[in-house]
Amino acid sequence: MRQQALHDAKTLVFTKSSGVMSTLSHNLRGYPFGSVAPYMCDEQGRIYFFISNIAQHTKNLQHDSRMSLTVFDAAEQGDQNEHGRVTIVGDGRLVDTDKAESLIDKYIVLYPEAQSYRNAHDFNLWQLDAIRVRYIGGFGKIFWLEQDEWLQPSKPWDEEQEQHMIEHMNGDHLDAMSLILKQHCNVNDPSPIMSGLLPQGFYLQSQQRNYYIAFNALCDSPMAVRKALVKLTKAARGESE
Repeated sequence: MRQQALHDAKTLVFTKSSGVMSTLSHNLRGYPFGSVAPYMCDEQGRIYFFISNIAQHTKNLQHDSRMSLTVFDAAEQGDQNEHGRVTIVGDGRLVDTDKAESLIDKYIVLYPEAQSYRNAHDFNLWQLDAIRVRYIGGFGKIFWLEQDEWLQPSKPWDEEQEQHMIEHMNGDHLDAMSLILKQHCNVNDPSPIMSGLLPQGFYLQSQQRNYYIAFNALCDSPMAVRKALVKLTKAARGESE
């Protein structure tokens, strides 16, 4: 049950693209300050924000690193309390310059409009290091997830291999990705692009939005990714194994 809660919490964070970032206000004497912010989550569960130095939440973090991110599945109707939500509590810090550039490249693939932020020069990449995570999956499904549960091993391939897999899918398999997108997200698009890849799943970008599609199992190698994508393609085509 606990492992299922961890899986569901991670999937919710991967699926959504923005949440409520809460910091401790500096000019309002420590009152909580919430702002909506886009984010990127890596395979280990680390959260990244590409934010301006002049933003209020950035100024708050410069004085007090404590923060949280709340991500939730918004109810289209009915009781919001029946839907999942995750609050990641931890400390914010600037990402080291030598790591930031490649991560910002990935962020911009997910959010192309952020290219203009990079050109503005006053935007920096911040990282949320989780200390504890609160997951509520609905009534009676309430868990505190500990740091060692939330933070998973790093991906089992390097950046070059990852880029090759993404370029291969975007260059040769638009038809397969279109079918997968239609089956899983009910979105019609003849030419979606793969905008991100994780051991847990991948992102397809269509009509200025990213759609997360989970693999049936964690992929531990590029070959496992290939097999998982073939399986999803066959299922989308209605083919049997």
